Amino acid sequence: MSNPYEYGVAVSELIERYRTTYSGAVYDVLDEMGYPHQALAHDLKPVDPRSIIAGPAFTMKGIPEPTGDERLRARRIHMFEAMKETGVPIIDVRDCSFDTQAAHYGEMNATVGAASGVIGAVVDGGSRDTRFLLERDFPIFCNYLTPVEAVKRWSYYDWQFTVALRGALTAVVPVSPGDFLMGDLDGVVVIPHDIVVSVLEKTEALIAHEDRVREEFEAGGDPVAVYRRHGRL
Repeated sequence: MSNPYEYGVAVSELIERYRTTYSGAVYDVLDEMGYPHQALAHDLKPVDPRSIIAGPAFTMKGIPEPTGDERLRARRIHMFEAMKETGVPIIDVRDCSFDTQAAHYGEMNATVGAASGVIGAVVDGGSRDTRFLLERDFPIFCNYLTPVEAVKRWSYYDWQFTVALRGALTAVVPVSPGDFLMGDLDGVVVIPHDIVVSVLEKTEALIAHEDRVREEFEAGGDPVAVYRRHGRL
């Protein structure tokens, strides 16, 4: 793949259209297409229940690091430079190596990230500075909130390669740079790069079909007749 952020459709358009869908419909399409294992762990939820997130992944992996080695932490400025170089709005996706001690994201990450093109974060770990993130309306999906600082507990390691986030139906779900993520209150699903456009088109068609069925029910249509006509509820 020459550029993981090329899809044949502008990224901004894909983001806008995916944001009008919902995670359940996206998952149903993936399931029908033979990709049933694309939902992330059930406890990975939005800090703000109203948040919707959609966009291509910029992947990052961190590791437990009890020494506070400043050389590791200093590398993160290069990560933000790499984010900016993508040239598109991206989601900061963090594989935190199953660490449950510290916050792996916070307000400063959001501030610097936003200046580098980041439109949200999916963190398989913890976050903090929640009040500030809510005030700036920055969407973040994580497993837990904590005030515990990451210094001398966890650190950045590398970025822009395939990472493994915990899955809902499998132990892990691989996420590669350029895969699309779509999340809402129900959770987050991962759409592999090569099927981002086809999944979107099928999801839009599914939602349009659901809208027609809903209108018939709301108009007082006979449930059995409606079901027989459409064959799906």
